[in-house]
Amino acid sequence: MDGFPRPHYRRSDRRRPPCLSPPELALLNDHAQRDWRSTIRSSDLPVLFVAGSDSEFWPSAHAAAAAALAPNGASTVVARAGHATNMERPHSFNKAVAEFLESAF
Repeated sequence: MDGFPRPHYRRSDRRRPPCLSPPELALLNDHAQRDWRSTIRSSDLPVLFVAGSDSEFWPSAHAAAAAALAPNGASTVVARAGHATNMERPHSFNKAVAEFLESAF
């Protein structure tokens, strides 16, 4: 899989991951390996970094670390969610995004 880790799905998950083509996997791999810090620092737009407390790929502390780089950054950690927070805990994710948008604009 060209170095891109396969997600770990809990047995309780009923959804199956979509099949990704080799070009899609290559794009995800490239995105995951890039250093985005200078891009985050240079953006003057409000940005919200959302992490799941149980992400299989990144420690949830990465959201706060990324937000600290952004001039207008914020972060939140959604409890009992993995990497696909928006799909695993949609109500909590949507609430966090709505609250961010209300405060940012």
